[in-house]
Amino acid sequence: MPNYWSTGQLAALTGLSIRTLRYYDQIGLFSPSLYTEAGHRRYTSEDMQLLLQILVLKRMHLPLEEIKEMVRAGNEKLLDTLDQQISRVKAEIAVQEKLLSQLERTKQEAAKTENISFQELTSLFELIRLNRSDYFTNQQLDKMREHYRNTSDKALKQGEERFQELLEELKDKQEKGVSPQDKSVQNLAKEWQKLMETFSDGNQGLIKSAEKFYAENPQPALHYGLDGALYRYIQAALERFTM
Repeated sequence: MPNYWSTGQLAALTGLSIRTLRYYDQIGLFSPSLYTEAGHRRYTSEDMQLLLQILVLKRMHLPLEEIKEMVRAGNEKLLDTLDQQISRVKAEIAVQEKLLSQLERTKQEAAKTENISFQELTSLFELIRLNRSDYFTNQQLDKMREHYRNTSDKALKQGEERFQELLEELKDKQEKGVSPQDKSVQNLAKEWQKLMETFSDGNQGLIKSAEKFYAENPQPALHYGLDGALYRYIQAALERFTM
């Protein structure tokens, strides 16, 4: 067994590239203990042991700067680093468990709908990801499901198409600078509101919850073309009806 290794030999033993070993030397993370008269790096068995420790820490996904601090501090920083890593892993597990739950719920919802499109599926996943329980009670969610179960596919499609048409017409008015107090805008906004009431079966609490959800979560709303500015435009048009 040699008393030391060259950079090439150490690279072959560890699977690291020569470039990586030189980079570690440049940043002060891992440097050879010896140099030949010609200036070539030579690594001792102690160097090898240190490098193996560094590689273990890298597999723990620690940044190089943090590894460098650990190497300098020795065992003093070990427990703190392990605690931090435990917290990171727990957080990652929590994220993955939440993602699994979301995917299972998305599959359950998608299984109830025939021929669901990719766009509809991603929109559905986004709604579930945002945890609707923060906005809707279980009773309100049951109410929405009941409405969809008791309404024919044809009626649902017609309502959703008209809902989309109204938003496009209102968006066109907004972009053209038409005042929300203009009669034509108010009529469109009123029809939009009536459709909202139809979808919610006239439940005002559910309507308010839905408005709060879409006002605070623009991404799902954008799926339907309802951004924050358009929502405020519609609400301005409805002011005289709600006062």
